[in-house]
Amino acid sequence: MARVLSGRALLAVLVVLPTLAAWNATPASAASGAAPGVYDEEPVDRDVELARLGYRNGVRVVFSRDELSGDWGLRQDGEMGRNAPLAYDDKQSMLQTYLTITPRSVPVPRVLLSEPPAGTPTPPELAYRTIVASPVVADDLVAPTSSGMSTAATMTCWDLYWNSYNWAELPGYPNPSSVWHPARTYYASDFGGMKMYSYSYLANCGGYARHRIYYKSFGEYYKHHDYEVAYAHWQAVKKGSVHRYRKVHYDGTWGDTRNGKYTG
Repeated sequence: MARVLSGRALLAVLVVLPTLAAWNATPASAASGAAPGVYDEEPVDRDVELARLGYRNGVRVVFSRDELSGDWGLRQDGEMGRNAPLAYDDKQSMLQTYLTITPRSVPVPRVLLSEPPAGTPTPPELAYRTIVASPVVADDLVAPTSSGMSTAATMTCWDLYWNSYNWAELPGYPNPSSVWHPARTYYASDFGGMKMYSYSYLANCGGYARHRIYYKSFGEYYKHHDYEVAYAHWQAVKKGSVHRYRKVHYDGTWGDTRNGKYTG
């Protein structure tokens, strides 16, 4: 997919222990100042990071795979009024999304090659890419400007990430915190049953927002995403790989935007 890149060199480095500063979301289990036990009510399936990407417009992207469930993950974090999610096409595989939002100079995690279902044609873009072991860490990337993505795009408190959607809850206007959203859980079973993927977008325009996503296995729900989204920031998450019952949970709070769906 064609796009214009800056003439400045793009930094792509491989590291054994990925470290990038100033992420806009914090795992809820590690939130600073939290009372003991507040976030210990449920274990979280460990995310194995495959790639951690930083863009000049402030967007941060993580590709991952759950250690236990095997579900793939795509997490995007950004700042209200400054930037917007880079990956909009929910019909793309995780691999194709990675190839779309990274330049050829950034290596491709080898594990990610096994994400598309068997029999899926190999993306021709792979012929121009270096394949390496995980994790890949790249910073100072230029956001793509291809269809559905824009370096100039920014999210406001009243923007939705997905349309069509299964749910959308907007904050108050013009004061986002004038509307209270009670705690809410959206189940895949409410929208047709088992689904391959869950998509959830959460924007914090009220001061507190916690983002939890689950999958069901052998009659029990297990959590594989739990983050606090900082004030005036947004987070968009895709999780999945196979048909499962799934759910997304939002805590009660003032002034947040909730938007999501299940597909597959």
